[in-house]
Amino acid sequence: MKSFFMTLLTLSSLNMATVSAQASTRVGDEPHARAYDHLGHVPIGKPASGKETTRTIEINIEETKSGYMLFDPDAIHIKEGAVVRFVINNFGDLDHEFFLGSFDEIKKHQQWMREHPEMKHEDPNAVSIPSGSSKTLDWNFSSKTNLEFVCLVPGHREAGMFGVIMVHDHLAPKQ
Repeated sequence: MKSFFMTLLTLSSLNMATVSAQASTRVGDEPHARAYDHLGHVPIGKPASGKETTRTIEINIEETKSGYMLFDPDAIHIKEGAVVRFVINNFGDLDHEFFLGSFDEIKKHQQWMREHPEMKHEDPNAVSIPSGSSKTLDWNFSSKTNLEFVCLVPGHREAGMFGVIMVHDHLAPKQ
């Protein structure tokens, strides 16, 4: 009888491990799941492939002597419907990335990156930027929302590499 229960316990443990492994592939838990494509997720827009850009935003990556890593600018206002080309310049000594997502997706993705630090982003909403280079990312901001851009290389967000984007149906006129 004891061996029957031990067998049952072992099979139950294996089953739970399988269910846990399958659960970890949900949208948002896996970095390349293209969460922006799935219903039920905060709308962040979509890749702007084939669309003409209406605005270019240059973002510089800074690494300070005191250990901070920053995006400049780190707060951006964008008009709903704009197609934006981000030009991200990495003048620092380290490799970085630019990942665009909802606050919830970023939080989940950051945890994933801690568990899989070797992962590189080559999704439409992310680019890896080696030291001394520049990359572009084109994005169609089709919905009013607030979202985040971040470097999810382990430790970089904690050192200050994040910013916010506020997508509005109006913007103040430039002076």
